[in-house]
Amino acid sequence: MPAEIREQTTAAPAATPTGDPSPPRDRARVVEWTLFWIGMVSLVFANHKVTWDARRRFDALDQLLSGEGLSEDRYSLVGPLFATPMWLAGQVVGRADGWLAYFNLVVFALGLLALHLLLRGRVDAGLRRRFLLLLVVGSMVPAHISNFYAETFSAMTVGVGLLAACLAATHPWPRRLGWAGMALGTANIAATIPALALTAADRAVRLRRLRYAVPVAAAVLLVLGEAWLRRGDPLDQGYTGERFDYPMALGVLAILFSFGKGLVWFVPGLFLPIRRRLRGLYDPDAVDLWGAYRSWLIYVGAMVAVYANWWAWSGDLYWGPRFFLLAILPAALALAVWLTRPDTRAWVNLVLLGVLSLSVWVAADSSVFESSGAPRCYDKANLQEDYCRFGVVESDLWYPLTDWPGHLAVGRYAQLVFFAVVWAWLAAPVLARLARSANGWLRAHPVPASSQWRW
Repeated sequence: MPAEIREQTTAAPAATPTGDPSPPRDRARVVEWTLFWIGMVSLVFANHKVTWDARRRFDALDQLLSGEGLSEDRYSLVGPLFATPMWLAGQVVGRADGWLAYFNLVVFALGLLALHLLLRGRVDAGLRRRFLLLLVVGSMVPAHISNFYAETFSAMTVGVGLLAACLAATHPWPRRLGWAGMALGTANIAATIPALALTAADRAVRLRRLRYAVPVAAAVLLVLGEAWLRRGDPLDQGYTGERFDYPMALGVLAILFSFGKGLVWFVPGLFLPIRRRLRGLYDPDAVDLWGAYRSWLIYVGAMVAVYANWWAWSGDLYWGPRFFLLAILPAALALAVWLTRPDTRAWVNLVLLGVLSLSVWVAADSSVFESSGAPRCYDKANLQEDYCRFGVVESDLWYPLTDWPGHLAVGRYAQLVFFAVVWAWLAAPVLARLARSANGWLRAHPVPASSQWRW
């Protein structure tokens, strides 16, 4: 297979007004990159802030960089330390917390750039483009880049690192940087060490390589070293007294299926099978794309098992399943694969249309309604958080549909129109296939003349 994977298309060339053929893939490239950049600009106008646990992370970084020493707070400084340039800029030209509110947007943008460079020339161009587009306009990322939390840094460093480790390039530095990213992202959230260990063990067994133990060992040393420096005991992670008494089976079911936090609702593409459909869409001599996808799934699955037993598996009142942001990578790739390699069966296209519609709604909801939670859950005098975790009406995902906010600015309505345009563009081929299937069925099952309706 050639090193440069060209974009595949199943459509016939379209004709321009002058009669010259114009390949549909050229038009698709222009439209989809335009939608991508509009989506990136829209992320700038998210409700950026530094609140709740993010404020504790900021305070710990601010204390260190102000020369007041290390905080003993339990939240890791591994990720926040990379925000030092933005903190310094905030000291010079404005409030530091105002600048750090955009840190995760910068991290996400750099992660997308890294994914683009790692996949360019190694996978089908249309697949790469739709994968990046769906990460912006078909995932829950808008709600997660708007605050100074840890999940975006970990998701991007681990996710990009796992992909880099699957490159077949002759030069080892991309893979080494990938391992470093895995170690840093995992150390930033110590609870994910078992997930990295399981992912590394899977690759080590399959490829007979011991080197995949290196990022695990590095992550463990970072976690122990930070605890030693900040709290005087490498085993003191700052979570003394935390309860791990939630029934594990119920925790797994809740993480997967609860209406307010369930992965099946917030990252539906995660459940699309792609192994056979992925063949031919990438150069296996350049990148093990299936291996990277498999590693993403193992990492996410191990995280589900780790968090299921914790009383705070839901991430409290944060929008959506915040701990599992990494799941947007395999989910977006799977959906992009199905959009790039279509299927003619009607029921398959109905499922694909549902997954696409839900994915775009997740992005729209997390971008426009992220701060519009159900009052029943957020009333400080009478908190009833389980309604937001398990209920349909109070779920972050569905609440705007049942109680439309009356205070939306014009810009938010413009964002909704943009997401509708994205959905229409990506759904058009699926709807066309459904229409052809319906037409074929009607032709194969004509209505008898004797049963035709009359006035």
